Amino acid sequence: MSKIKEILMTRDGISSDEAEALISEAKEVMQEYIVEGDIFTAENICQEYLGLELDYLIELIEGEVL
Repeated sequence: MSKIKEILMTRDGISSDEAEALISEAKEVMQEYIVEGDIFTAENICQEYLGLELDYLIELIEGEVL
């Protein structure tokens, strides 16, 4: 299980499926920002969508949802 998913489930009291959906949505939106050339907003996706610090950006980019 990814650290992001674990945090979301514990902190927010959501199910595994809900956490996976939220992470997937954040990744999709981040990709859209990158395609549009809005790197600044893409960098802030962890805070905006997940309420997490920038430290988790690499895991969001490279990590698996599961």
